Amino acid sequence: MPFTNKSPQLAGYENAITPGGPELVVSRCGQQLVAADHVAGTVGVIGLLPAGTVPVHLYVRAPAALGAGFTASIGIANAAGTDFSTAAEDGGAAWVVDNNTGAAGGYVQLTPAAFAKVAPKDYDRRVLLKITGVGTGTPAGLLAVDLVYANA
Repeated sequence: MPFTNKSPQLAGYENAITPGGPELVVSRCGQQLVAADHVAGTVGVIGLLPAGTVPVHLYVRAPAALGAGFTASIGIANAAGTDFSTAAEDGGAAWVVDNNTGAAGGYVQLTPAAFAKVAPKDYDRRVLLKITGVGTGTPAGLLAVDLVYANA
């Protein structure tokens, strides 16, 4: 099931930043969640990993609590955009699995082991967010991923 609202990048309101040299770039990808999105398996594209880049680390942030038990996974989308890519050059699976930062709200920096497997491509890849655990009370709120990447 897709998210009720499109992310700003998917809706075309924001573009991913492409690095011009050796600098690190932060792309803020977010998904505004509503009560109907609190279903395990709800998925949506929240951002892009631009062509020629590789991820370095990411931050998961939730300004407000999304409910006890809330978990989400993050990674590169498969061709259909319905689940995570299992291609080795995309990391082989979800980058982050069942992260619970959104449960109580907060901000955490992660460097997934899968990042070491990601290979640069000559096309943009979509970053997918998947709800894996439902929060109690199903509150609306923002779940955001700040993806830090660099030219390969």
